[in-house]
Amino acid sequence: MSNFFKIAPRLPAIDGIFHLGANVLIASHSPHDKIREHLHEHLPHMHIRYGFEIPRQSFDGISEVALEVAMLVKATHRVDCNPIFVARGPGAEGVCLKIASEDVHWVHSTEVGQKASQLFQDTGRAIPEGYRFSGFRTSDLEERRVRRYSREELLAVVGLGLRCDQHFQATWVEPSDRPIEPYDVIICLSDDASNFNTFFKLPTTVSLGAF
Repeated sequence: MSNFFKIAPRLPAIDGIFHLGANVLIASHSPHDKIREHLHEHLPHMHIRYGFEIPRQSFDGISEVALEVAMLVKATHRVDCNPIFVARGPGAEGVCLKIASEDVHWVHSTEVGQKASQLFQDTGRAIPEGYRFSGFRTSDLEERRVRRYSREELLAVVGLGLRCDQHFQATWVEPSDRPIEPYDVIICLSDDASNFNTFFKLPTTVSLGAF
């Protein structure tokens, strides 16, 4: 397909969600008190955080589209996804992006993980031993079906452009009390209606001039 759903990685823009500064992309935590939208506060976990921008665009040629994201993580870790945040809410909570009056929600997708793996290897890069791409696709709130957004729904939300933050948390596949040592994570953004995809790395320490 010749049309793209244009989206670009950015540094996070919202300070303080989950008590993380906007300059923090990767951070590991011990269990802590409950924060709304935080999925693994009771377990050792590693935050994976990035920002992205959906610039103003026509979405011509796209009737419906599901958003996709995958991340290269250690095979011993599982990842869960938080909603997309557009502002800081009370305390350490975030305000979620809504499309068609619903929070953008995600569900695990083996297909998206496999797609990211193939796209990554097509560039001549090898997936390191002991790592895998964990994939997600937008879904309905009950996680029973893929949620595709119409061109009209996207135009109403994106408008002149939209900046967002995205958070994930990684925990052990096999439950463990061991802390997770932070490590760099590669992200793939794509969709199911165009040929668009982009890879970028989230370092444990941000360098000047990142992105």
